[in-house]
This record gives sequence, C-alpha cells and structure tokens, in this order.
Amino acid sequence: MKKTILIFVLLCAAFVSKADQLQALTQAQAEAAVTYLKKEPIVILWCSCCDNETPKKITVSEVFYKKDSDGKYYSVILKGKDENGKDVEEYVDLAYVFVKKGKKARSLGQVLKFDCDPCTKPFDWSV
Repeated sequence: MKKTILIFVLLCAAFVSKADQLQALTQAQAEAAVTYLKKEPIVILWCSCCDNETPKKITVSEVFYKKDSDGKYYSVILKGKDENGKDVEEYVDLAYVFVKKGKKARSLGQVLKFDCDPCTKPFDWSV
C-alpha cells in the first residue's frame, strides 16, 4: 500500500511540475542569454509543455544573471511589464523564452543552440 501511495504522489508531482531544461546554466550560457535578451524589447514566456499555461508577452526592462545558492549554476532573471502593465520578475527557463526571429517566435534556447525541447514549433509572432 505504501508503494502505491508513493507512486501516486510521484506521478502527481510529475504532472504539476514545470519542466526545467535551461534554468540552471553555466556562466557562459547565462552571459550569452543576457547579452541576447538585452537587445530584445519584447519576449514571450510560455511553457508549452505545461498544462493550463498561456503565453505571456513581456516588455523587457532589465535582464541579468545570478549565481545559485550552491555556487554551481547560474539563473537568468527577467524584469519587465506584462500586457496589463503589471510588474514581472521571473527566473526564466531559456527553453520557454520566445524571441522574435523574422516573423516567427523561436525558443531562445534553440536560437542560442543550447540543447532543449520547447515542446512547440516556431509560431507566428503576433505582438
């Protein structure tokens, strides 16, 4: 019975957790992402792998990286405003940050040639 409950709890956790592909980065990856994002006025944040998540258009005001608590990895933090003018500050997963490339929105992780699966193909940039 205990094994069944444990398996059930683990399955539930898997369904509600966000997929973290490119959130814990090397310093070089974080620097490349920050350099790229500093040139982007607008990005779309969207975990297309996650249930019930809708794309959020963010007007970027600041982007930087920070070393994590154990000092091994780095995270990219994006600040800006959403479509409703609400302030946003998020640690981002580069697989789920979409930038404008031509007329399409593409995953920043893929644009930077990092190994990731954004769970969606490039889509029309309509912002």
